[in-house]
Amino acid sequence: MAESQEDLIQSLPRLKAEIEKMQRDTTHGPKKPHKLVMLLAVVDLFEKGLIKDNKIFFDSQLIESFSTIFNLIRIKREWNQPAPPFFHLRTSRFWHHQIISGREIDYKKLTTSGGGSKRILDNIEYVYLSDYCFQIMCDKESRQDLKEFLISALNPYASFAEAAPVNPLIGKRG
Repeated sequence: MAESQEDLIQSLPRLKAEIEKMQRDTTHGPKKPHKLVMLLAVVDLFEKGLIKDNKIFFDSQLIESFSTIFNLIRIKREWNQPAPPFFHLRTSRFWHHQIISGREIDYKKLTTSGGGSKRILDNIEYVYLSDYCFQIMCDKESRQDLKEFLISALNPYASFAEAAPVNPLIGKRG
């Protein structure tokens, strides 16, 4: 059941607040960008019409989108690893893992993705978003607002007086 525009207006600030508060790795300095990049990759797949149901698979489309975005903002010492944010976003209220049937016990033992994709592919069928987050992703205007918020969080010097560029998602650093 689709939420009303009023519900979306209330849900978007909630989601932004959750993103601002979410745990991000600060090992070796500033907050890591990986979770924000993963969320932008999901936005990208929604924009391309590649996600229609509330199921986000750890597949080549997601990995390619993540890599494209990550390589635009990459700084030294950062590794292009989509598995850790896909796994660790589970600490957020809006990101949920659908566990592969029969793998529940093994999944509960996991504390990390291990950097690679094997633990994800062995234990997680897909991610589904909380209803309010999924509705934001499905609504073009709300999704654009979220996209601009995420880009701004990754690039605090960005200005969105003009519409955000469609491609690339994030401008190259000069």
